[in-house]
Amino acid sequence: MMQIILLLLGGIALLFLIAQIGVVAHDRKQLNREVGSLKGEIGEAVRTGDRVIAYFYAPTCRESRSQTPIIDRLAADMHNVFSVDITEEFEVARAIGIHTTPSIVIFEGGEIRDLLVGPITEEMLREALL
Repeated sequence: MMQIILLLLGGIALLFLIAQIGVVAHDRKQLNREVGSLKGEIGEAVRTGDRVIAYFYAPTCRESRSQTPIIDRLAADMHNVFSVDITEEFEVARAIGIHTTPSIVIFEGGEIRDLLVGPITEEMLREALL
């Protein structure tokens, strides 16, 4: 009986790992992709070619709720930082290919330069953004 339980748990862990690899592979395909068709204030900022940081979150996501205060502190120190609630701006998230929250997309030159998925410490985030 114990062997069956361990086998089932191992199978579940393997499925979870495969799903995570799929998400990362999808996210990495987004890098260096031009996103000139974005609408609104974030689209205007991206089209300037300057570095733009877009934080995609969902208010109901626990990890997003812990990440949002960090982003708010960064936004106070930096320009071109946008918070995007995917429940309100679903089309923007879809246009970029966001499937997981929290996600941070760094644009530069009108293209996606980096994609950070999941909760990230403030130190790691500052290092990635500088």
